Amino acid sequence: MQIEHQALEWKSTWKDDHLREICAFANAQGGVLCIGKDDHGRVTGVPESAARKLLENLPNKVRDVTGVQVDVNLRAEGSLYWLEVVVPAVSTPVSCRGEFYYRSGSVCQQLTGPALTHFLLEKTGAQWDSIPVDRVAPEELDSISFEIFQREALRNRRMSAEDFDISRRELLQRLELLDEQGRLKRAALLLFHPHPTRWFAGAFIKVGFFQNDAEILYDDTLEGSLFRQADQVIDLIYTKYMRAWISYDGITRVDRYPFPRTAIREAVFNAIIHSDYSSGVPIQIRVYDQKVVIYNQARIPMLWVQEGALDKHGSKAINPLIARAFYRAGHVESWGRGIKRIADACREYGTAPQSYRFTDSEVVTVFENNANAGLGQRPLTERQRIVLRWLKDNPKATRMQIADFLEMSLGTVKRELSLLVESGCLIRRGSDKSGEWFVNIRDGDL
Repeated sequence: MQIEHQALEWKSTWKDDHLREICAFANAQGGVLCIGKDDHGRVTGVPESAARKLLENLPNKVRDVTGVQVDVNLRAEGSLYWLEVVVPAVSTPVSCRGEFYYRSGSVCQQLTGPALTHFLLEKTGAQWDSIPVDRVAPEELDSISFEIFQREALRNRRMSAEDFDISRRELLQRLELLDEQGRLKRAALLLFHPHPTRWFAGAFIKVGFFQNDAEILYDDTLEGSLFRQADQVIDLIYTKYMRAWISYDGITRVDRYPFPRTAIREAVFNAIIHSDYSSGVPIQIRVYDQKVVIYNQARIPMLWVQEGALDKHGSKAINPLIARAFYRAGHVESWGRGIKRIADACREYGTAPQSYRFTDSEVVTVFENNANAGLGQRPLTERQRIVLRWLKDNPKATRMQIADFLEMSLGTVKRELSLLVESGCLIRRGSDKSGEWFVNIRDGDL
């Protein structure tokens, strides 16, 4: 059964309010407005006299109000008539009585605030991060941010030493961060200025550790240039916020975190690159015992979401100049493979791939740990169940105490604990001497 979608809308009768739908189609990818069909796509019909009058008058009305030239076709199904209004995509902004609308999924949205600003910039061929800023000189930018950029670009072999044997102004020109008049663009301030929040209130990152959705235990705020934030945020998450599961390979201690560092890094850097810095809302990273949630303001093309194409879309940066600089630094790839790379890293690590939630202005990236991922589909052995049940009642037991009480060899206990920790069924919190065990599995599975 056919349903309404990005390029199709049904209306039972014509109303002048439907000019908004036509405006929305023109501002998006174009589409077809059907007059004389109900919400299920069934033909309900338009009286023949009214249909022929609309056939004659509707093209002129649409042109006069929106400036768009549409095709109006009279269709018949049995004795019922209906109209097909074919709306082309238009390269310039289209308004309806001074207001702008955009087709997103099967919804006609009025554009206001930052969304309208981005839309108008895109329609005129400009990007938000390419707009110049007056009265800021390259000398005001942060030397440490340039050092971070140079270090990472050389380490990842995206640029050579000769590329940096130039002045700061020449480097900014090479990165396309200066306009024709030599003014710094917004991207330059975000990437390299020590205090970008003077211009963009939400240009920082908040990280918090949450006991549950309502209770936060502690948090940090990372400010400064985007390169400074990117240089600090991943280490902060993994040293202060994310708890490792401790196991031993012989006498070597092995720390295994709930999520692969490469996946979290890619997701956070994607949020930095694609954030809508005109919104005034910072990137927020919530860390839980078994979950990480990343919030950033952004407008994602609804067609990607509808077609499930998030893992196979082309590279389309919301802030292309910022994305290009991060690519030069080796922080990201440039072929639209970031989402797939994150999912692949999670699968290889043995955790569930990331998931996404979307609103009109926000992207939420969610990582959730599967406690049994390390064991795959293999069920727990009876010996492992015995160990887990006993540790549930004796969380501060040492390995030797476990071996004595369960009458197992110390080597066997170490192997079983290592497997259980690797799988995520068991977590070691605190030091070897004063820490305790946490059984991360439901009682019903024991």
